[in-house]
Amino acid sequence: MAAEHVDVLIVGAGLSGIGTAAHLARAVPDASVMILESRGVSGGTWDLFRYPGIRTDSDAHTYGYSFKPWKRDTTLAPAADILDYIRDTAREYSLDSKIRYDHRVSSASWSSDDARWTVRGVRTD
Repeated sequence: MAAEHVDVLIVGAGLSGIGTAAHLARAVPDASVMILESRGVSGGTWDLFRYPGIRTDSDAHTYGYSFKPWKRDTTLAPAADILDYIRDTAREYSLDSKIRYDHRVSSASWSSDDARWTVRGVRTD
């Protein structure tokens, strides 16, 4: 992977990663953001696990982002609904172009002198 410099690097394109990137798009629209996702798709655990009947065991409203409240009728939402919510948010904030699919972090080191991280990623495909 060629060296790229970004203001913010997010690891993972699941609920938290997409939420963080969307929040940054709203709060700091000029920041350069990259998301490294080890899999070929977004959604994190809500895409990874697909057994019958999988759903949240917590009130789905607690999964909602403050800037995009959960509006579905179900309290214990099925995984497919949460996955749709994550991916809808990514589309709404044009985050797909910021995601590097099939990439994982291989190392990260902090430089106190430079006050920044150097993160190395590798392709997983």
